[in-house]
Amino acid sequence: MAAEPPPTLLKLLVQTSRSFEHELNSRLRADLGDNLRPAHYAVFRYLDPAGSRISALAEAAGMTQQSMGELITHLERYGYVERRVDPADRRGRLVALTHSGHKALRTAAQHIRAIEEQLSHALGPDGLAVLRRLLAQSSESLSGVADPVDSAAAQPS
Repeated sequence: MAAEPPPTLLKLLVQTSRSFEHELNSRLRADLGDNLRPAHYAVFRYLDPAGSRISALAEAAGMTQQSMGELITHLERYGYVERRVDPADRRGRLVALTHSGHKALRTAAQHIRAIEEQLSHALGPDGLAVLRRLLAQSSESLSGVADPVDSAAAQPS
């Protein structure tokens, strides 16, 4: 009987990402209620601090403007974001965080740090640093363009 091949790297990365988001979502729901879902993270992940157009958010997240608009409408209904007039083009609208949205981001950041600490314990003393460095290097090798911020953070001191 032939041994089953190991899972692909893509499968492992997707599983890890989903597990991380599931854990984060569980913690956020406990703190913020059940009105946030992992799909909403795309808005927070790509939202410029000064505000973003829906088209820019949709493009960054790899989704349609209609789908992004639905996510934003949901977040707006719960008070996490608001639509403002774009000062650079008064005909346009920007999506920006509200006070509640900033609070949710701070809460998420605390939980992300705690989840990373949990991973650090599971992977050993240097495991998380090595994983972070290898993932950054992998991303750079696939994109062909190094992100200076991520590259600097990934370099050993």
